[in-house]
Amino acid sequence: IMAALMLCEASAHAQSASDFGTWSSIQLVKSLGAPYAMARLEHRSYDNAGNTECWFAMAGGGYNFNSWLKGDLSYEYWSIPSAGDMVQHKGVLSLTETLKREGLAVALREKYELAYNPDAQSFSNTLRTRLRAQYKAPDSRWTPYMMYEYFSSLDGKGWVRSLHYVGTEISLGGGHSLDLFYMYHLFDKAGAMGACHVAGLGYNFVF
Repeated sequence: IMAALMLCEASAHAQSASDFGTWSSIQLVKSLGAPYAMARLEHRSYDNAGNTECWFAMAGGGYNFNSWLKGDLSYEYWSIPSAGDMVQHKGVLSLTETLKREGLAVALREKYELAYNPDAQSFSNTLRTRLRAQYKAPDSRWTPYMMYEYFSSLDGKGWVRSLHYVGTEISLGGGHSLDLFYMYHLFDKAGAMGACHVAGLGYNFVF
């Protein structure tokens, strides 16, 4: 309910025409007991899905400290055609706390990103806070969820963007699953508020 209210409020405050884009991804996670390795490839489109906004590749690893806390460290390579073919290198550190009761799970993730732009020879620091609530009914392949993520600059620029999701994971068995979602994306656009509707499809494999 809170996520839905935030989405409505975000829509009311958007000050520029909405766009449409797609986010598609493939993610692999290899469990090694408490440790795990991970890799991800993602493509994002915009301009009514007619052009590539960016794509990135990620590789990293993490550790499950206990049943409710995990942390991971990763490297990301970003190519951003929508910003003049800009390239970014990112080091990412995150901690995720998850509380579960029967089929309900609520997770809070704090993620720190250090990004380097080799063309401008500049660094940027961002803190991302994500709240996710999901429910899996017994004997169901579907796990619907709602999620909200807030991006804050640690370089004195304040709010950067926020993401408002509603979606579902669909188990395909054997560690394979799909992630289908709709997202309302709000972002800073030259001092005004930009907005974009996003349709997302992800494939995940845990082995």
